[in-house]
Amino acid sequence: MAEPSRELIRLAQQGDQHALTQLVLGQQHYVYSIAMSVLKNPEDAADLSQEAFIRLFRALPQYNGESRFTTWLYRLVVNLCRDELRRRGRQVPIMPPNPDEEQSDQMASVADEDRWSDPAQALASRELRNQVRQALEQLEEHYRLVLALYYFEDMRYTDISDVLDIPLNTVKSHIRRGKERLAAIMETQEQPPSAHSIAQANQTEHCGPCPGAAPLRLMFGGTGR
Repeated sequence: MAEPSRELIRLAQQGDQHALTQLVLGQQHYVYSIAMSVLKNPEDAADLSQEAFIRLFRALPQYNGESRFTTWLYRLVVNLCRDELRRRGRQVPIMPPNPDEEQSDQMASVADEDRWSDPAQALASRELRNQVRQALEQLEEHYRLVLALYYFEDMRYTDISDVLDIPLNTVKSHIRRGKERLAAIMETQEQPPSAHSIAQANQTEHCGPCPGAAPLRLMFGGTGR
């Protein structure tokens, strides 16, 4: 997760076109990834990403620095995704289907800080990142979005809590339970890969942008899609 500098944000707020361009280039991958995690359609995710940046430009003068810029932006993206799903007659259940079950989970307050203690170690190569994304798509939506923010946006528990506006313990529980379900899915796909295969993948390519992330079609000065 790339937090832009305060100077870049200040220039963008003043309407500096170069700063606005740099802001988009620095955030478009992350914005698209979040939209893709919710909408699960590349074209829809690209359209929503473009709309998110249009909204960003309009709201940018109101950003006061009380929260991290990325937290502020990603909350905007998540809210746009929710609005889009409501428009389609769907909901994104960020809270678990059975809140009582989560509240009674004694492990919910224990943060699992080892990001790579499960099949998501496959994120070390682009090919295996795509396999993890495919496995994530099989999770319930409330687990999928939290894990996407955790793994692919490299967000901290507190950031995810702020972006999704849910309790910190709920984030921890979603990540722990989501990891378990993700591991089970990957196991049925003969994952995780061996340490040898991961090492070989690391030698041939470095981790790159999200596969399939379409470039935004945003034209500065435009007011619509």
